[in-house]
Amino acid sequence: MMDRKAFFILGFIMFLTMTGYGIVLPTLPFLADNLNLSSVQMSSLIIIWAISQLITAPLWGRLADKIGRKPVLIFGVFGFGVAFLILIFAQSYWQLLLLRLIGAALSSGAQPAVFSMVADQTERKNRSQSIAKMGAVNGLGFLCGPAVGGVFSPFGVLVPFIVAGSLAFITLPFAWLFIKETDFQRENKNPSAKGSESLSLWQSIAMVTKKGYWDLYTIILGLSIAASSLFGLLGYFMIARFDSSPEFVSLAFSAQAGFSVIVQFFFLKKFTDFFEEDTICKMGLIISTFGYCLISISSFEWVAIVGCMFTGFGQALVRPIATAMLSKRNEMGQGITMGLQHAMDSLGRILGPLWGGWVFAYMVSAPFITSAIITALLLLIVMMTSKQPKIQLKKLRQKDTGHKNYHA
Repeated sequence: MMDRKAFFILGFIMFLTMTGYGIVLPTLPFLADNLNLSSVQMSSLIIIWAISQLITAPLWGRLADKIGRKPVLIFGVFGFGVAFLILIFAQSYWQLLLLRLIGAALSSGAQPAVFSMVADQTERKNRSQSIAKMGAVNGLGFLCGPAVGGVFSPFGVLVPFIVAGSLAFITLPFAWLFIKETDFQRENKNPSAKGSESLSLWQSIAMVTKKGYWDLYTIILGLSIAASSLFGLLGYFMIARFDSSPEFVSLAFSAQAGFSVIVQFFFLKKFTDFFEEDTICKMGLIISTFGYCLISISSFEWVAIVGCMFTGFGQALVRPIATAMLSKRNEMGQGITMGLQHAMDSLGRILGPLWGGWVFAYMVSAPFITSAIITALLLLIVMMTSKQPKIQLKKLRQKDTGHKNYHA
């Protein structure tokens, strides 16, 4: 079981880092406005971040398997600080675009390294809960970020960026002093991991299409597309349909993120105690689908907000379970596995807003209808792939028992 102090330190690092990211996101449009950028250029600044992480996250994940988790984590947190601070020097659109590209590339190793550490040192039966708590800390930091940014924005448009970068740098001494490589990374003696050492980068990436991987990576991708379409278009939807105030729009976002954090922190353990992982995924996808449908047919603001609660609830059940199930596959190292997971998440953040923005022009509820369709299709995938012979599950348990005996 993972050391409690180490887990809290990792959570603290992720919280401060994501708080910094949450500070910057609402402030970026004001920096873009100062440079007289168009809405298309503004959107490209958000998309380029996801594109850069899509490309570089698997590279950082593979590097974490080769040189260790701690160096990649340290550099990733450092990259977050640099990513925010260098933006204050941008004087044109192309400079801002380039700096966003560089910043994302430098920082994209942090999350795969953290989740690899959690997976390394957590038993299979407890892994979903540990990953869920780390994801909840991530979400809590992102949730707090805009509020913190609102405090510093009156002091100048660049101040939130300086604060965000400073928060990332503040975490570096904690990571350097308290995180030990041997506390997180298993020795390279695991007999099942020997085959992963011979896999090239492209062979590792191709594992996304292999049996036992493709369905889980598809779930991560689909969830990300659905959620990012929601985040990108929810405000426009509420303004167009209800003429909502900024307070109600903020409340809707907070309801979605808040419910996700609460479920991951306090309720997922209860679900894992009583239900199998694939059953929890099915329940979460049903709840998410209902939430997106509720938003799309809502006639009142409060109905849309309740729909956001359901989507947050459902995502909180499915995402950590799918990530934990990926980490239990032993054909690749944890670093590349988590790096590809982060890449799928980034790809979803690219496709979701693009698709949602396009269909929104034709019908304001279309982004949420398509998100409901996506989660319903994911449910179908889970139902199809969960009908595997029980003997495969027995083999996995026997393999895990064999690893424990080997290490003993």
